[in-house]
Order: sequence, then structure tokens, then C-alpha cells
Amino acid sequence: MSQRMLFNDAEIIEAEDLTAIGVSAQAATDQIVQDAVGYPAHWSGFTATQQSAQIVRLTPGRYYTTAMVYAATTDTDINLQVHIPLAASDQRWVAIIMRGSTETETALRIFETSTDVETSEPVEQTAPKREVRKATFTIQQGAASPAPALRPTVAGTDAVVAWVLLASTGISLIEPGEPSRVKSLYEVEQRVASAETDLGNVKRRTTTIETDIVNINTRLTDIPHPTIIRQLKRDVAAARRLLALPDEARAYWYDPALLQDAWDKTHASWLARIREGIRFSWANERDAQLALLDAASPTIRNYGSLLMPTWVEATRLSIASDGSNVNISQTTHTVITAVRKDIARQVIEFGPTVTVCENQAEWAMTSNLSVGQLFTKYGETFEVVEIAGNQDWAGHVIRAVRQIITRTVTEVYWDYVTEEIGVNGSVHGQTWLCSQPMILTSINLDFDKVGSTGDVHLFVCECDESGQPDFGAVVINATKAPGELALGWVNFAFRPTLLQSGKRYAWFTVTTGNHALGTVANNSFAQGSRFVCTDGAWSQVITDSDFAFQLNVASFSANRTVVEFDALTLDSGMTEIRLLHGGWQPGGTALIWEIQPSGSDTWQPLTLNNANGATELVGLPALVRLRAVFVGTTDLQPAIVLDATARGYSFRPRDTLVAVSGVHNFGLSTTSIQVEAVIDEFDPAKHTAALKVQVGATTYTPSATVVTADLINPRKRSVLASFTVPATTSARARLEMTTTEVTDIPFGQNLAMYAL
Repeated sequence: MSQRMLFNDAEIIEAEDLTAIGVSAQAATDQIVQDAVGYPAHWSGFTATQQSAQIVRLTPGRYYTTAMVYAATTDTDINLQVHIPLAASDQRWVAIIMRGSTETETALRIFETSTDVETSEPVEQTAPKREVRKATFTIQQGAASPAPALRPTVAGTDAVVAWVLLASTGISLIEPGEPSRVKSLYEVEQRVASAETDLGNVKRRTTTIETDIVNINTRLTDIPHPTIIRQLKRDVAAARRLLALPDEARAYWYDPALLQDAWDKTHASWLARIREGIRFSWANERDAQLALLDAASPTIRNYGSLLMPTWVEATRLSIASDGSNVNISQTTHTVITAVRKDIARQVIEFGPTVTVCENQAEWAMTSNLSVGQLFTKYGETFEVVEIAGNQDWAGHVIRAVRQIITRTVTEVYWDYVTEEIGVNGSVHGQTWLCSQPMILTSINLDFDKVGSTGDVHLFVCECDESGQPDFGAVVINATKAPGELALGWVNFAFRPTLLQSGKRYAWFTVTTGNHALGTVANNSFAQGSRFVCTDGAWSQVITDSDFAFQLNVASFSANRTVVEFDALTLDSGMTEIRLLHGGWQPGGTALIWEIQPSGSDTWQPLTLNNANGATELVGLPALVRLRAVFVGTTDLQPAIVLDATARGYSFRPRDTLVAVSGVHNFGLSTTSIQVEAVIDEFDPAKHTAALKVQVGATTYTPSATVVTADLINPRKRSVLASFTVPATTSARARLEMTTTEVTDIPFGQNLAMYAL
């Protein structure tokens, strides 16, 4: 191609010159093949056909190796008998691979024996005449195996002209080695034309997409950020809880972990507690009734189950009779149901694992169900019948810092524990204003006449805002049989009862007996009114007289009293204690619990000011001494109700947590779910937290997790996990946490789940 041979007319042509013509032509062809074709190891023109059960025939064709072209000019038969598998169930793939070789062909020619034409004699002999590039074939077999057999691995530098599948009966299938075939310019042109057509379509669509993107870009500011949408979902879910909307399928779910109803505590993986947050469950716990170490101590006095410092009785208010009287059984008998309220309770939690959850404010959305979750002992259930009309009685105060929480009901008597007392008879009574707090121990009534029959039931109740006695708010009652009555002052003793200053109270009698009480005329007692009830509900005020009566109260001999209780114990040690009991603490008094862990010489008060004293439990003491300090005046002292509900708990948590929500229905099918949790008291050096979702019986880990530190509280984290799951209309949320120290544990403040 780049050179040619030249000759003159008179020139004697040498053999080398003629050979050079062929060499030049072949070199030119090789250069064209290398530059224009350039296939490294490909074939062209071959066709493989089956001639018999063992023989494959290949028609003439060419083998290209970069710059050289090898040719097979005749049909080639390949016998595959030796490669046929022996087992009837086996198969084997074989590859027919191209090879190239250069061969020299010879022929008979006449040669001169001398350069002298006169003397030279021609002779015939064999001489090389042609150099042939010949295409040949080789076989590469795969392993024999039951169907489907695997093809042999062929080197990338080899060209496979055909694949042959062999069975025990012979050839089963022939496939051309299409990837190694040389494509003609026509084929390439057809493919390029098709690609150009597709490219034109792509350009048109790209132009349309660019226009759409520009339009979308101008509207991006109108689209809320996903974080805003997630916050809206979270707020709407919280609002649904607050409004107590019906539980329907929604694409969002939120729970502040205050109540148990949103969690599947029967799940096989469950290992958690729900108590103002998602908490680590207990590895060990002990529940014991609070009991006095020395019940016979002269410094204390028990009245039934009510414990106070020792006291004597003194008269606080006395209204004497002027000689007149009223028959308290002269009117129509009435059936009345009095509801006696019980003394409210207090809960104290103390220890290094006691942590305060900010979702306490969300108790407002549960209709005061906090009482049933926080102020009950095991096995006790409170039913909230009505809150709207008695919110003052249902309220309670929570004072908390890290390591100590004190929960106290703001009212002395509450509606959650009540007793209905049904009585029949005439109802007479007297109201009075309690101008200063007192602990009422008994009431004296002046009897002017005593009948032979008919018990006298005496009740003390609260008055409503209008001053009417509230028969549904009885705080104490006592009963005297006719044989216990006498003319003159009769003492009705009962359990000491705290009456609060500024409130109006009433006592009333119910009897069927022919009894009469002394009175004083002309409204001599201006702080209250005598009344009579004829229908069991409405009371008629009598303005011309008042009953004669005396109020007796407790008078204490000491301002400070220390009472020791049985110690709290727990096998392998405790990190947290909880005290639950009824009682009261009037203003100006204090009931201070103190503990002394084993090995310590110091009593630690369970007060907010001594929250750091909870570190005394870091050493996991197995025994903790317990005592109560009563601080008050000679007129007022705290009290403790030592009944079956007075409990002392000791706990030690586990080091792992698994909380599983109930199944939440989204109301739509989704493959993308997000779970968000707020984790408090989190220390990444000690704690781990992982969010998961469960669809059916399968638990999925997140494809992405984002942890955000709180801007105010350095120990709080917000964790957002994204999941890709099979299409589902429902799922469970899971929170898993671990800690390396059981004296330092995190907790989940709330949990939310969104279907995207």
C-alpha cells in the first residue's frame, strides 16, 4: 500500500523481486486489517452445523487477530466423541476455539542446471511456492455434571466460534459464539443509525426535562422541607392524643410513652418498661410493705393504719347549748349514699438511675391517668370516672431533678380511692369555716334526748363553693349504737383527719332513732349554719339556731420525730428505690425520708437539695436502712398511712432494652418508613441506641440514620432512621438500647413513626 516494485524492459528479474511483490501486497492488507478492522480475536464467515450425533461441521471462514487474517478454505468436520459424557443424566458444554498458524506449501518446478544455455539441462524438483495463513480449531471442554451444566471458562484472548452442548446421546445444542463474530460495516452502520435515532429522541426529551427542571426550580421555595413535614406529622400525632380522637389508620404515629396501650408488652422481644418514658426493665426488683422497726416506740402513735408522732387530744372549737334542742329524727327518713374519700398518696423515687422525663407535661392529654400509672401498687387499678367536675381533687404536683422525683397529690383527700356508705334516716348537720389547719380527732355532740333504738351515724364532709355540704366528699365517719349514747356530751372518735385552712366543712348525722341534739339560738355561731336534708341531695339551711358541738384536735409534744422502718434489701444490690404511701404534709411541716446504704455512716435525705446523694447507690448496696423524719409544730404534723398500699421498692436495671410498639396501620401501602426517637441521658461512650421497624415477623435495620444533638441539653439526642421495606400497610417501631454501666442508663422520651 505504501510501496510498489518497479522493473525495466531490459532488466533481468530476480526471484527476490517477485517475492517482494507478494510481501508488499500482504503487508498492505495487514495494515488495512489492523487500522480499519482491528479485531483482537474474532471470526467471520463460519457456520456450525450438526452432521451426526458426534460430528460438527464448520464451513469456510476467517479468523482475525489484530493485523493478521487466517482462513479456512474448506469445510472442517470436528468429531466430539471423546467429549460426550458417560452418565445418562450428565451434560457437558464444549467450546470450539479459533487458532491461527502459518504454513508453507511446495510444488514441482523445472530448474536450469547451468547458467550456460548451451550446456544447461532442465531438471524437475520440489520448491516452496506459497505461504498460507491457515485457520484451525481446538476444543475446550467443561465439566460433566447433571443439568444445568456450566460452560468452561474461556480466556478473553480466545475467540469462540461455537458452543456445543453434549449429552450422553450426543450433540444436544449448538450456539454460535456471537460475541466473537466480526461485525460488517453494514451491521455497524445499521446500529449507528438506530443509535442516532435514539439520540435524537434523547435530545428532545432532555430539552423537555430541562424546561421542567427550570419550572420546578422556580417552585422549590413553595415546597416545604421534609423536616417541616415530619415535624407537622409529629405535632398532628401528638394533637390526636391530646384530643382523644378515635384510633384510625394514619400515615403517622406518635407516643410519649406515658401509658401502656401503645406498646406490645407480650411481644417475644419485649425487654423494657413504660414509665414516663421508655425505660430499661429491671434485672431484679423487690416489693415490700413499709413496716416500723419498733412499732411500740413511745414517740409515735398509730390510729389504725395512720401513723403520726405521739399526740394528745385538745378542744379547738366549742359551741355550748342554751338549753334548746332539735329532734334529729323528726323529719321523713331519707336514703343517702355518702362517698368517703381516702387520704392521697405520695411517691418518691431516688437513685442514680432515676432520670426526669420532659414528657411529664403530656399527662394533660391523658385525662389525669397519671394517677393510675404513678400512684398505684402492683395489682391495683384506678378508673377515672369523671374529671371535669373535680379537677381540683385530681391535681398533683411533681418536683423532680436528676436522681430524685417526688410526686405529691395537692389535695389531702382524693376521688381515686373512695368508699360508698349507704345509710337510712333523717339528716341533720352543721357547717363551719376552718380558719386554721387542724388535725381533727373527734367531735362531741350534746344529746338532750336519747332514744332506745337507732344508731347515730356521724359524717364529716367538705362543702362545695356555695357552702352546701357535699355528701359525695366525706372525709371521715363514725357510728354510735344506742347503748353508747348518753345525755350530755357524747364523743364521736375517728381516725385523725387533716382539715385545711380556708375551706368550709360540715358534720351531719343520719339516724332513725328518737334522739335530740342541743342547740343555741339567735345565730350565735356566725361561722356556719345548721341544715337539714330531706331528699338525700339538697340541704335546707336553718337560720334561727345552730347545733352545740365541740371539735377536738391533736396536740403534739415534739416538733421533730425520727421513726426508723425495716431496711430495704435486694439481692446483688440496688440502684434505685421507690417509696409509695398515703399521708399528708400540711403547710409548714415536712416529712423527710432518709436512707443509709450499707457501708455508709451518713444518712442521706431524699430531698431535691440532696439529689447528689443518690451516688451512694452507685456501689449497688444490697441493704439500705430507712427512716422518716417528721417535722412540724405542736398543732400540725405530717402523717403516713401504713396500710397494704404503703410499699418500699428496690430495683436494679438490666443493661439491654428492647421496646416494641403495637402494630400501627398506615391506611396506605408504602415501602419507605421513618422512625424518630428522642433519647435522653445519652452518653455515647457508654450507651448505644438503634431504631428498627418490624413488618410481619421480619425486623429491618435502617438504610440511613441521622443523630442530632440537642441545642440545650447536651445529654439528649434526636435519632431519625430511614427504612426501605417491602410494600406494607402496617408496621411496628422498635427501640433497642444498651449500657455498659447499670448505674448510668439512658431512656427514650418519645417515639414517632411515619409512612412516606
